[in-house]
Amino acid sequence: MVSLYLPIVKFILALKLEFSKPQRNHLFTLVHGIILCAGRKNMTQIRNAARQDCHLSSMTSFLNHAPWCVNRMQRRRMQFVMDKIRAKRAKSGDSRQLVFLIVDDTCCKKEPSTKKMEALSFQYSHEAGKSVWCHCVVTDHVVSEGSSYAWDFRPYYREEYCNEHRLSFKSKNDLAL
Repeated sequence: MVSLYLPIVKFILALKLEFSKPQRNHLFTLVHGIILCAGRKNMTQIRNAARQDCHLSSMTSFLNHAPWCVNRMQRRRMQFVMDKIRAKRAKSGDSRQLVFLIVDDTCCKKEPSTKKMEALSFQYSHEAGKSVWCHCVVTDHVVSEGSSYAWDFRPYYREEYCNEHRLSFKSKNDLAL
């Protein structure tokens, strides 16, 4: 069994999510397993990377049926970030509201032979300097007092994909707002 990385545990506990102890342990296992698992991931690999003894079905049941809300978790994480920034600025004696918001679109490149993964498309990658077969994610980061925090992230789908799957199309700029 891998010992849990204390800053991650403290961060999850600071969010004050309304989980039972077993649910909280599943969340710890998932987060640590995702971080420790190299390459492509599935639930078995995540559980094995975290070296937890819990049964695979209880982890998948936690994801599928536990009474948790992604939006609530996101709001609490965002509030945690803003509280950290305020505390750091107050400690340095600076009362100005100086915060930067950085918006970026990131390509999660896949091999061109990958065909069965949903929502893949060719997107321009600034890193590669050309179009690549990938998922595209629009991310926001908040930067203040030498600290950077992930703020929000949303998948970008091409207009054709949205029309095909009856989703409302949003440009990368729309997703950034």
